[in-house]
Order: sequence, then structure tokens, then C-alpha cells
Amino acid sequence: MDKTQKKAKVERTLQGVVVAARAEKTVSVSVERVIQHAQYGKTIRKKTTFLAHDEAKKCKAGDIVTIKPVRPLSKRKRWLVTRVIPVMQKIEVPNDTDANQA
Repeated sequence: MDKTQKKAKVERTLQGVVVAARAEKTVSVSVERVIQHAQYGKTIRKKTTFLAHDEAKKCKAGDIVTIKPVRPLSKRKRWLVTRVIPVMQKIEVPNDTDANQA
């Protein structure tokens, strides 16, 4: 490897669900991971909650987001929202009883 060539840095990203978006420009993201128990071998789901910075304030609870680590922005906020996949709106179908009787 040449001295001029550098290894490409792999950026760490996580994908999770927005749990709360109450604070100004901050969202709480729950990231779920699947591990195997060391002794019993059973598959376990573990959740970790991160505070992430959302500059545009476009995240709502239930949205799926991708976050990446950044420099410390506050006491607990060390992640940045990079991509938002909005939650689909629920479509309400009216219960039309007249159509069922005809």
C-alpha cells in the first residue's frame, strides 16, 4: 500500500424508530438488535435508545430513521439523523352499512 493511498473510512450507521419527538430539534430513536445468549443460545432482542439531532424537525413518532455518530452536541446527544422514512398514514374506510344492505 502506497503512502498516498488511504483506507476508506467505513461510517457507522444505525437504523431505528423514532420513539419521541417532543424536544426542540431532538428525537429519541430506539434501535433494536438481535443477539444470541452466550450460555443458552436463545435469540434475544435488545433495544437501545439514542438521542439524535434533527435540524429540520421533520421526524415524527413512528418514523424510521438512519442515524450516524457526530461530535457531542449536548450532554446525551451524540447522533445525527441522516435519513427519514415517514410512517404511512392510516387510511380510514367508512363503515357504510347502507351499501351492505342493498
